[in-house]
Amino acid sequence: MVRRNGRRRRVGVVIAALAAVLIAAMAAPQRFPDVWGLALPFEAILPWLGVPVALLLIAALARRAWLGILVTLAAVAVWSFVFVPRIMPLDPPAASADVASVSVLSQNLQGAAGDAVAAAEAAAERAPDLLALQEIDADSRDQVDATLAAAYPFTARASTVGLWSAYEIIEAEPLDLGLGWKRALRAVVATPGGDTTVYVVHAASARLQGHEQRDQMLAELTELIRADGSPRIIALGDFNAGSDDRSFTPLSEVLVEPRQTAGGFGFTWPAAFPVVRLDHVLERGFDPRDVATVRIGESDHLAITAELSPTP
Repeated sequence: MVRRNGRRRRVGVVIAALAAVLIAAMAAPQRFPDVWGLALPFEAILPWLGVPVALLLIAALARRAWLGILVTLAAVAVWSFVFVPRIMPLDPPAASADVASVSVLSQNLQGAAGDAVAAAEAAAERAPDLLALQEIDADSRDQVDATLAAAYPFTARASTVGLWSAYEIIEAEPLDLGLGWKRALRAVVATPGGDTTVYVVHAASARLQGHEQRDQMLAELTELIRADGSPRIIALGDFNAGSDDRSFTPLSEVLVEPRQTAGGFGFTWPAAFPVVRLDHVLERGFDPRDVATVRIGESDHLAITAELSPTP
């Protein structure tokens, strides 16, 4: 009996130690050093830490390891505190009859690997007011333009990134954001209720071997938006960063990412089994009414759709 209690105590200590590490990871992820680029996958999987927390709790309960149970329950509480508010279904305010909402859709077409024309057709069928596309390969560019021309008389382009609008684009400029070539754009669109500044972004790739260019683009975008005095802003596209990525989170200080209408994390990549949200719609000066991820075409990214109503 003494030997059994000693074994149970050791198991409880091990489970408690593992749960404590998970608590630290969830509570203060940005304090973990970016050694060998491991912060990138670490921050991408943060929402999934609920799985090992649950497994530890089951193991502690099975072994009746009371210390492990207590610390693991604390880990459950921390996960719930950090992530449950983000996965609650969107509760939109009552719609106003005075001002029409603005619908947007963002899709990474996956370059030549995806069927850009079919994806553009499918996107147009959803009839968003603003359509943002990324990774438009050179061979598909003219076909995509022809496909969308009838529904979207106003366009703005920057290399492989484009914005198609049902409303007049008053001005537009391509953005470098430190990449060395222009793969983002800023446009002012005459939307109902007042002009809206729209940023369409395709951030540089992020890999374990290096993500400095992506980090630079997101940092410059954040500062650009921070200095932008526009009362209404929409930033959308493929940011190549999860919601908890330390290079992406500063954007949440200047813009808001609405929750999903149906709840959940809204993961967008890979499309076959999404595990991380690389694609985002962020806003300022709007009340979100509907936000969802949808499968369009053969891209390895899900598309994001949103309906946004200008705040009074």
